Amino acid sequence: MLYTYVNEDEDKEPVGPRDPTELFKQAAVQVGLIRDGDPLDQNMVDYAKLIVEMCASIGDNYVQPESRAGDTVGDRIRGDFHAL
Repeated sequence: MLYTYVNEDEDKEPVGPRDPTELFKQAAVQVGLIRDGDPLDQNMVDYAKLIVEMCASIGDNYVQPESRAGDTVGDRIRGDFHAL
């Protein structure tokens, strides 16, 4: 699995989110769309961003338990992926 939602521990995680384009590349390699080291074309990046947005829209139905501002899981997904 490339990405899993977990509670953050700032002492254990590197500063800042992982690069979404690199995650998209890893996924494309994993399913055989490209070979390791090949670049992603813009169509694949756009497709991956659309999938992220679709998943985030499902997460909009759930408020993050640690959020005092009412942020949703969808907001978290979008933020982590800088998708849109």
